[in-house]
Amino acid sequence: MKRTILSLFSALVLAVGLLCTTAAAAGPRLVTAQTAAPSQSVTLTGLSADCQSLQVTLSLSGSGSTYTYEPDTGLNRNGIYATSKQSGSQVTLYITAKNGVLAADGSLPLGTLTAADGASFTVTGFSGLQMADSSSANIPVEETGNAGNSSGGSSGGSTNAGNNNTTGGNPPSPELQPLPFTDVADGAWYAEAVRYVYQLGLITGTSDTSFSPDMTTSRAMLVTILYRLEGSPAVSGPAAFPDVSSGQWYADAVAWASANGVVTGYDNGSFGPNDTITREQMAAIFFRYAAYKGYDTASRATLNGYSDAGQVSPYAAEAMGWAVGSGLITGTSDITLSPSGSATRAQAAVILTRFCQTLTNP
Repeated sequence: MKRTILSLFSALVLAVGLLCTTAAAAGPRLVTAQTAAPSQSVTLTGLSADCQSLQVTLSLSGSGSTYTYEPDTGLNRNGIYATSKQSGSQVTLYITAKNGVLAADGSLPLGTLTAADGASFTVTGFSGLQMADSSSANIPVEETGNAGNSSGGSSGGSTNAGNNNTTGGNPPSPELQPLPFTDVADGAWYAEAVRYVYQLGLITGTSDTSFSPDMTTSRAMLVTILYRLEGSPAVSGPAAFPDVSSGQWYADAVAWASANGVVTGYDNGSFGPNDTITREQMAAIFFRYAAYKGYDTASRATLNGYSDAGQVSPYAAEAMGWAVGSGLITGTSDITLSPSGSATRAQAAVILTRFCQTLTNP
């Protein structure tokens, strides 16, 4: 009788254990070692069978270390693009299948993180999981959980790809999915740049089906783009410009940019959020943002070969030389820079793409 009771009890414990494992397995899970070590391998399970690309931020226990990311060998073998970006003790991974899906069985070995200084760490959890399926519907999952055999979290609703935020630098490949815009032809000189910035959520469409590439870009728009690239950090106060009111869609972006020296405003103290941004203003703002991020700002190009080089404002001369020298801005012709000319949304997309691919992803 006693043996029967023990057998029944063991069976009950096993059944409960299986039930808990099944419950924990629901939804994406991050699997990694729980023992601190200088290197950690990570695997993501529970992906949908048609997942074509994903972004996930890993939280690490260490601080002050620089981490290198080595994609799993199977990723390259299967034609999958993988890259990463570190921000403090968090590393964001970007994984994209150039063709097909990431993992038909839902389990994807992501690769290995290694502390450059040899310090031991663990992967404590993940957040910001976003996935795009092979039918081009973007699915922001926004999972947050602890690392280990399972991780919980709550799923957010679906939104357009243009609503996604990133933490900047090392963004994923632009080959994620077809663009929804009817006014961006596949062969247009700016098409791949539009694809790149749109699918990272840096520049959204003017409607569900329009990008409006020839529309001019305002000063508020450009600052908002860089604010998104930075990850839309919290701001502690309003912008210090009389023409930027709290509650405006660009208010936090301008406040952040002003507080960090990315923008300085006009001589009269205003910001001019709705003013069309000029090419030299764009160069100056990108230059200041690069300096703020600690990127290379040493490159300079002589502007003497341009007939309108003398039209570059004194405040923008250094920035324009850097932008041309870095390949961010090219002339509007072989001999003209058009520093006071307006910048279109297509031009902004191209310059932003060059910035991300040459400076934040050397």
